[in-house]
Amino acid sequence: MSRAAPNMHVQPDSSVVERRLRPIYDWLDIGNNKKALQECDKVLKKTPNLHCAKALKALTLNRMGKEYDSQDILEALVKENPTDDATLQAITLCYREMQELEKVCKLYETAVKSDPRNEELHTHLFMSYVRISDFKSQQQSAMSLYKLKPKNPYYCWAIMSIILQATRGEGSTDPKKRMLLLSLAERMFSKMITDNKIDAEQEVQLYIMILELLEKYEEILAVIDSPLGSKLQSTNIPQTKLKYLKALKKWNEVNLVCKDILIDSIDRWDIWRDYINSVFELMGTTTSDIIVNDECDDNTDAKGDSLETIDDTPEKAHEFICRIVENGTENGYLLRGPYLARFELCSRLSEKDMCSADLLGETIELFIEYFRKFGHKPCCVSDLRVYLNLLNDIKKAELATRLIKDVGISSTTIPQSEHQMQRHICALQLARLCGSHRNLPADHLKALVTALSLHYQHGYQAYGKNLLPTDLGASDPYALIAAHILHDLAQTQNNSEFIILALMLLDSLLKNSPSNFHAKLLAIRLYHLVGGGICAHDMYNSLDVKHLQLDSLGYIHCARLPTTGLFTLCTNLFDTTLKFFASNYKDSSEYLTFSYKFGSFIKMNEFLDFRERLNNSLHYTTVAVDKIVLSLVECMSLETLYTLSIPPKEYNVEWELLRDNHDLNVYMSWDPERIESAPEDWKDTKQLFKQNILFLKLRNFAIQTVAIIVDISLSTDGTRLKHLEILKNTVADWKILFEKAVSENLAPISESLIPLPLPSRLHGALSVPYLAVFSSFYDLLIKLCEEPEDASKSTKKVTDSLDELTRCLDENTLKKPNNLLDKRKSMETAVNCVESSCGPSLTEFGTRGQENPSLRQRACSHVSCVLGPKLNHPI
Repeated sequence: MSRAAPNMHVQPDSSVVERRLRPIYDWLDIGNNKKALQECDKVLKKTPNLHCAKALKALTLNRMGKEYDSQDILEALVKENPTDDATLQAITLCYREMQELEKVCKLYETAVKSDPRNEELHTHLFMSYVRISDFKSQQQSAMSLYKLKPKNPYYCWAIMSIILQATRGEGSTDPKKRMLLLSLAERMFSKMITDNKIDAEQEVQLYIMILELLEKYEEILAVIDSPLGSKLQSTNIPQTKLKYLKALKKWNEVNLVCKDILIDSIDRWDIWRDYINSVFELMGTTTSDIIVNDECDDNTDAKGDSLETIDDTPEKAHEFICRIVENGTENGYLLRGPYLARFELCSRLSEKDMCSADLLGETIELFIEYFRKFGHKPCCVSDLRVYLNLLNDIKKAELATRLIKDVGISSTTIPQSEHQMQRHICALQLARLCGSHRNLPADHLKALVTALSLHYQHGYQAYGKNLLPTDLGASDPYALIAAHILHDLAQTQNNSEFIILALMLLDSLLKNSPSNFHAKLLAIRLYHLVGGGICAHDMYNSLDVKHLQLDSLGYIHCARLPTTGLFTLCTNLFDTTLKFFASNYKDSSEYLTFSYKFGSFIKMNEFLDFRERLNNSLHYTTVAVDKIVLSLVECMSLETLYTLSIPPKEYNVEWELLRDNHDLNVYMSWDPERIESAPEDWKDTKQLFKQNILFLKLRNFAIQTVAIIVDISLSTDGTRLKHLEILKNTVADWKILFEKAVSENLAPISESLIPLPLPSRLHGALSVPYLAVFSSFYDLLIKLCEEPEDASKSTKKVTDSLDELTRCLDENTLKKPNNLLDKRKSMETAVNCVESSCGPSLTEFGTRGQENPSLRQRACSHVSCVLGPKLNHPI
């Protein structure tokens, strides 16, 4: 926050003003709003017309939660058209915290009109448009600024604004408009080149961005090789060229550039994949086998002649890989890149149905060799996992057996060194990936769990005693594998006792390695599997999830805690999560302004994508809806209902833009399904996303009807019929969506795979007469408002729906077997029924004065009759 003194025309003695305002800033900086308010009143008592003091008072009141008082001061202050920087910045900060960024634009528009020659005001006006993504106004403001002060950055701001109009504004849906805008941007930049005004790397990067959007890749390469390219000091020129050579499909040049890079950077896996891809693209072409690479004339003999020729066959590629391996061996270092390149070469040969045995030998031997060289590294498993599909089931079983034997540890021996223990862990994980645990009988799996537990204890005693609390124990993976096997047993035998054993094992691990987040994540998953909401919450808090993790990892807990009925814990959790998303919306706009200030145009799209991804997060929408539903469940009076932040009927969620930002790879898992693809690409994951969207739509209808109920309760006789009609239409749409969801007969996703979240709450909602209860009470409300004397049939519907709710509770709670895996589902059913009881209370609020018994009391009595025994014996 700027502490610049106000302009002289506001207060004659600026030093006095500065001295008086300084305590206000100091109190605001340390968060003592009460003291800051007292200082504001002192200053205003001495100088009642000091604009900056008024703005700071408004900011202080807003932070104290007195939004209405703050808005009154701001409205009066803005009418006075302040122009001094300190006042404007204080008002801007206040509007930002109120999330009213559009008002900042109007504020600076007025200021610019008052002082049209002020460069700083023009700059602030441009940045205010940036914050609300008004790209067209950005362009106009930037050009006005450039005409006032002809500086390159301002001109580039205008060009970047045009680019954003083409890619994210009106041009994003109109190809002709897009091409027109991009062509305009190119012409504007060409004028800069003609006038010889280019003097910064960021400006060249902006020009390359324009050409890339126009797909003029040849011109980009020409720019890189021209004098302009010499300004790209922080850019890796060969790698930049590689991107556009691939787009032009100049595979011979791609091949040579890749080889040049790999000679100096052996472990560049992305370059290895481009190199091998170029080899197969060149197969069968008529390109000359030998092309001199002028850039490689100065290469030493150690690089050999291979750089001067194009590798257009797998044989030549293998020869190059072998030379790299030999060169690394001679220099005394061992890097994984060339060895993995052989797997990639084998994989591409397999895709083309070409035999790889003659060139590379037996595929299984590649795995054995790689394991012997890198099996002591934790990355060995993830390296080999993606290539295990090169082996059939028989070969996978053979590989698992050979790896265990190669380690030299049997059921009666223990590792003799930490190096050997790591290789044993790697072999066990690869064996599980190969499916060796899938066909073992339960007794063998129990024995394996015992053996792994003993290995863990031995590893901890031998190699984990002197570790820091923040270190992960070297033997921890033994316990994690054992916990995974116990989870498998629980699923196959439908017995929650194995989950309890797994949790005990993880608890022991966390006592020795309190920072092992893999164990904590797995424990949260298992606690929720058996309905242990409080324990899961404690474990989630120990993870100390912050910032972006609240979106990528929040689902592991936020999605399941509401089903446990722990509403107080849910409230705190939801508030923390929603606070992050609200602050992200404010902070992300500042990232964009910094990008303009420092000329980081190439980062602009990344920041915009980041903001959109968070704003359209499925998790964000889910938590926001859950928060509203939770508030309704706890609502006890009409006055409380009026104060709730319920979106109006007109508010529509953009369902097609919602994105699943869940990080499923965070779970360590060695299930065979991981070989084929990442968890995000699994069929179950995509099905879960669709089911969660449908569940949100159903709950959104419930919230919309509540908003309409509030309108009905506040309406007069003249407008009530209009709101009743809206309620009828909304309930009808709700019924159509509900019936569609039921007719699709959606199946819950599998619970057997650890990386997958637990099944969608949609199935629990469909199993409860949720809609029937709500609609019956809404029908009664409509009858009481329209034809009070003919409400007997609607009352009968209410009674029937409550009886159905009672039967549902009875069948899904009291009659369920004493198994924690079933009790979790029973608890979710009970919570859904509690939510259903919101309907009676809201209808009672809506009738406002109609003579009818307490609907809430009747509904809750039905629920409590069934839940009473459960409450006495909590899960």
